[in-house]
Amino acid sequence: MAKIDPMLVVTPEATLSYPHLDKAQPGQKATDKAKFSGTLVFDPGADLKTLEAAVMAAGEEKWPGKFAEMVRIQAVRLPFRKDGEAKGYKPGSIFINVRSEQKPGVVYRHAGPDGKPAIVPDDKIREVAYPGERVRAQIRAFPYDNSGNKGVSFALNNVQIMGNGTAPRLDNRQAATDAFDADLNTVPASLKGLY
Repeated sequence: MAKIDPMLVVTPEATLSYPHLDKAQPGQKATDKAKFSGTLVFDPGADLKTLEAAVMAAGEEKWPGKFAEMVRIQAVRLPFRKDGEAKGYKPGSIFINVRSEQKPGVVYRHAGPDGKPAIVPDDKIREVAYPGERVRAQIRAFPYDNSGNKGVSFALNNVQIMGNGTAPRLDNRQAATDAFDADLNTVPASLKGLY
């Protein structure tokens, strides 16, 4: 029987922000590795107990018997951010940043031919995983201790698209087809057979 990893969890539904799920983005320093990433914004009052337990498990693994006290005296950074209102998120929401060097798997909510969640094709990820879409993510808590910075963060494993593409975009970007009117009287002769 496989051992259960207490640091590997599936999040409650969240709003996706700053998604980079289809192409890794370079780091801030030239030596940083490119990473896939996103921000998960949880609704006010969302139950984050499993995420909190994963953070505690990761911290205890790194600093056995000391992590709870480190949290109490704020000697470690935790991944839960509460300053979302300044970023335009709902008042009272909590968000986490997730990233990985490996490309995350991205699936739909509906079943594919094998009865498992259907896989989002690579060329559709940007279209369906947009800022504002509702998602769940499989993430893993991990501790870090770098240059005096100690804490716990989350690595991104997989994402499930929970919405149907109708959630309002956080970036207020409009599709080009919705931004302009079409004039069918000006269709080039070479394209007339296509309309």
